[in-house]
Amino acid sequence: MARLRWEWWNKVAEERQWLTLGMIFAEVPFDAYVAALKDLERQFAREARTPGERLHLKRLTAEDALNAAFRMDRPWKDFGPWLRRLKRLGFPNLWSRYHISTIYVQSLHNFPEQARNAFEMLADAKRRVLRRRKDRSSRQQMLDGIEHARREAARYGIQPPAKLKR
Repeated sequence: MARLRWEWWNKVAEERQWLTLGMIFAEVPFDAYVAALKDLERQFAREARTPGERLHLKRLTAEDALNAAFRMDRPWKDFGPWLRRLKRLGFPNLWSRYHISTIYVQSLHNFPEQARNAFEMLADAKRRVLRRRKDRSSRQQMLDGIEHARREAARYGIQPPAKLKR
């Protein structure tokens, strides 16, 4: 009997989680971590049934690589390509867009020349969050996280540009 898709996605999530935890505790270099993520993506892409599933696997890999670049305090040459890839692939949901925009702004001390782009992305995420119903607790959580990201950037003397494009 064929395995159900939710079981397969659970296996994907579990494998990604074990890989991430193992790499964090082993203090593996960024390049080795990214190579392991790509290997895992290729492994599951062979089992994916639809182009949508393969696309989602690519998004997950890009998100994990960006999180690792943030966690390891990597320069733009490691952070930027993964951010561009994720933007090109599209964000799967508002939480993902919010999360990536906040870590982008919090990483600006490593590449301050990207401040305008980072704050534009954060402003876009904030506009989208503000469209959520006010009774949703996640709305306030995200707004608080956005303000935290701004404070972190300000701690390094990085302020949003006076006028952001709309």
